[in-house]
Amino acid sequence: MRSILKITLILTVIFSAGQVLAQDRNKTLLQTEQMAAKLELSDKQKTQLDKELKANQESRKATIEKMKALREEMKRDAFVEKQARMERMKNILTPEQWAKYEQFQKEGKGKGQRFRGQRGRNNIGGQKGRVDRQDSVGRTQTGKRRMMMRKRGIEKKMQEKKESGGDGGN
Repeated sequence: MRSILKITLILTVIFSAGQVLAQDRNKTLLQTEQMAAKLELSDKQKTQLDKELKANQESRKATIEKMKALREEMKRDAFVEKQARMERMKNILTPEQWAKYEQFQKEGKGKGQRFRGQRGRNNIGGQKGRVDRQDSVGRTQTGKRRMMMRKRGIEKKMQEKKESGGDGGN
């Protein structure tokens, strides 16, 4: 009984895969027929259009495969770089510090954060769910406002100092 079920399942999978491949091949033909009906194409134009659509489809597939290969290569490179970075960190830290660092790493990954203390990248002041946009330097809007307010405060103090004669009032 189980073997019959297995065979049925395998045949279903094979049939489904065949249907998907057939749909892929017939997709350009369907597109050609739809465009031919809408644009009133001649038979010669239909064949040329079908060839063009198939060429575009193959080109897209080739591009997708290249992108997949690049993505895999980038993942490998990132992994190697991460391992090298971790090795350098291990050489810098003492065994006790390394153990603490690894613990921080584990805790941070569980919370969706990295080793950044109490704040995550988009978690300003512990406010969950709040996302600030960042500029090209990586500063958030909130960070920019804080920076500008500090700058204005410093400028105000300097202005007051200038107005009082700059010698502390003596």
